Amino acid sequence: MTSPADAARELEAAIDPAAPQSEWWKPRFNVAPTQPAPVVIVKDHARVLELMRWGLVPHWATMPGSKPGAKPPLMINARVESLGAKQVFRDALERKRCLVPADGFFEWANKTPLYIHPRERRIIAFAGLWARAKTDVGELHSFTIITGKPNELVKPIHDRMPIVLDKDAWAAWLDPANADPRSLLGIPAVGDWIAEQVSTRVNKHANDDAECIAPIT
Repeated sequence: MTSPADAARELEAAIDPAAPQSEWWKPRFNVAPTQPAPVVIVKDHARVLELMRWGLVPHWATMPGSKPGAKPPLMINARVESLGAKQVFRDALERKRCLVPADGFFEWANKTPLYIHPRERRIIAFAGLWARAKTDVGELHSFTIITGKPNELVKPIHDRMPIVLDKDAWAAWLDPANADPRSLLGIPAVGDWIAEQVSTRVNKHANDDAECIAPIT
């Protein structure tokens, strides 16, 4: 996500005032699980972009009585086929859907990193779910990305991929009155997307610069 401000503009979302104050409000070239990333939600009938932890933390994970020192499961992805199997996903699908803006995503083929993205740069949005939990230092907002079967571009690389929502589906996905959000979670079209080999620098989350997405010819 190389430009959070562009994402807010493309997704027609106001920027949460706390976001630009964060050290993570900057161009990102290698977002890793548990790190904050921009997410668009509906708040008071309006779209808002804020930074959330990547990796869903359900509200019960930090409730009094939880096992001391216990860590919640790292739910960075939610399988579309099993959204109804976990209460936290069922609740979020009904009431806490979000858009996760990005420029593209990484996948690995035989340990070779690939950057998968539209040929011409534009903001895309993954289908996501978010949650709210209380911690010792305040309220924590976190999210997960819904994954499904791959399209023809990704199929030779991996058996799953993030669900990329068509721009025409953004409003319907966020709409709390939409009683059938699952109908939007189909296999993403290939369109003008490409997969380019990039540096193994992306294997270390400490590396977060433009070299991470520079194609290797």
